[in-house]
Amino acid sequence: MKLAIIGATGKTGRAVLDVALARHLDVTAIVRHADRLTVTVPTIEKDLFALTAMDLAPFDAVLCTFASGKKSDYPRVNQHLVDCLTGTPTRLLVVGSGATLFLDEQRTKTVGDTLPLIMRHSSREHLKARQVLQTSGLNWTYVAPPMNYLPTGPATGTYQTGHDVLLADHNGDSSISYADMAVALVDELQHPQNERQLMTVAWR
Repeated sequence: MKLAIIGATGKTGRAVLDVALARHLDVTAIVRHADRLTVTVPTIEKDLFALTAMDLAPFDAVLCTFASGKKSDYPRVNQHLVDCLTGTPTRLLVVGSGATLFLDEQRTKTVGDTLPLIMRHSSREHLKARQVLQTSGLNWTYVAPPMNYLPTGPATGTYQTGHDVLLADHNGDSSISYADMAVALVDELQHPQNERQLMTVAWR
């Protein structure tokens, strides 16, 4: 598998890069600053919005771990990637926001609906970004973290997956580490279970 990781110097991207290399995948890092990479891999040093269809054509899958404080960027990012990949067999996985998940199986409220008013705008932008994928013709997967996404949590190798409803363990804790999210993402890339649908991950 030829895999491109957009944002490979970020926390999620770096964790995924480590897992992908450990599994001997053919990985290319797409980053704005190649000097921030801590491993030697093929690199495309470009701003995401400067990527072209030709840049992404060689890859079987593109994993986007883009993060920005400017929430209105998220729909634009997904639209740009859709524009680049439309008409190709390349699979697109996007790590999005847990605010888009429903709270329970009744599916009447999302996590974003429970946030303070000042934060709800960002959850709406993430929903718009997700909808860009859902209305595309791509082989897409939108991956939403649980309530607590832990940069320094352990790598247990154990997790559960779902679709559009927030997951929790037997104690009601909705969490996962970056390390285990990376395992789940690479597992999904190698053994697809959530093509053209939503995906969420949490510890059991």
